[in-house]
Amino acid sequence: MHRSVREVRQPAVVGANGLTLAAGVSADEREHGGPRPLPQGPEGSESPGGDAIIGATLEGLRRAAEEVEHIAAIAETLQRSLLRERLPEIPGLLVAARYLAGSADAQVGGDWYDVLSLRDGQAGVAIGDVVGHGIDAAARMAHLQSALRAYALEGLRPSLVLERMNGFARELEGGPMATLLYAMVDPEEGRLRLASAGHPPPLVIDPNGNAHYAEGRAGSPLGVVPFPSYEESVVALAPGSMVLLYTDGLVERPDASLDEGLEWLRGFAPGVASDPRELCAALVGTRFRDSAPRDDVALLAIHLEPVPVSGVELTLRAEPESLAPMRRSLSRWLRAAGATDAETYELLVACGEACSNAIAHAYPPGEASYVVSARQSHGEIEISVRDFGSWRDPRGGSQGRGLRLIDELMDAVEVDRGKAGTVVRMHRRLGERVRA
Repeated sequence: MHRSVREVRQPAVVGANGLTLAAGVSADEREHGGPRPLPQGPEGSESPGGDAIIGATLEGLRRAAEEVEHIAAIAETLQRSLLRERLPEIPGLLVAARYLAGSADAQVGGDWYDVLSLRDGQAGVAIGDVVGHGIDAAARMAHLQSALRAYALEGLRPSLVLERMNGFARELEGGPMATLLYAMVDPEEGRLRLASAGHPPPLVIDPNGNAHYAEGRAGSPLGVVPFPSYEESVVALAPGSMVLLYTDGLVERPDASLDEGLEWLRGFAPGVASDPRELCAALVGTRFRDSAPRDDVALLAIHLEPVPVSGVELTLRAEPESLAPMRRSLSRWLRAAGATDAETYELLVACGEACSNAIAHAYPPGEASYVVSARQSHGEIEISVRDFGSWRDPRGGSQGRGLRLIDELMDAVEVDRGKAGTVVRMHRRLGERVRA
């Protein structure tokens, strides 16, 4: 009589690299009475087979870590390439920005900012935060930034820009959700017009150091609902005011609520500095003195320059594109000096003719510059345009039409030509022609 014997198998053991190290007792092992011992190397050590498995596992882990680090580096490079370090120069405004990546164990996020010089002398400013981290968030940020530039440069008001941005976000693959604040700053009128898609409100600091948030109804973040409605807020800005835009990484901390972070910012920022670069540096240096931020931080500070009482001086490139910023800067100063709208217009026409002559006739092709200065003394405005080139004599000895027009618009005109360049000085007493 034969006794039935059940074969007992050992459970499989899986190593760290996913390879099966033991799967039971083989027939060969049963025949020899048990598992066969591992081959021994010199002096009783195990064979190189075990070391090879461990080495392969470590090599795989090393390559995976390098791949993660490489992807993170690509994301950070992409993000930083889109955040312009050199912001455009806009007459009447000083602008500074700062970006701070999160802690070393956090992937790069989707925080971003942008500043655009609009055609009517205003500045378009934006700050946003794409939900998520890594290269996907950085790529979505790049798409949104490109779309915003296209819509903003059309001159659309902030609410319409956000409506179009929401439609664009919903069309992107994955439908990225993001917060965004877009505003238009008018330095000549002293006005901030803004709309928000779920983003924290900007902080406005007046010349006396009083700070308040530009509150308004924040619409839904981009990509959440099909047809959102965004409301606009208008804030008056006195010369010397500062506007601070930021992402939530600046005010949110694990040991404090969002309201506490906003209150800290409102209390700290006014007493720091009137220079936007110093303000950004002080905020980052103080807030993250002891530890790196857990999330990315983006800052954008806009300072509305005070109108100088004594006078103004502008150094401009000798090219036609410089005439528009010259007119905006000089117009702002003339209004502060007491010139009427009619006087401002005529003074700008005369100065524009002198600048156009310097651009067209003073220099050969190449890089060059000219200087416009203006000052007021006892109700009289003096504007001078100085170049550093050499004019050609008028054809036939006749005076150019530009100088004749300047003569008609001004009370007195002086033209000094020399080896160092030409200076056109124009004088106009305010109120004289209005009374006449």
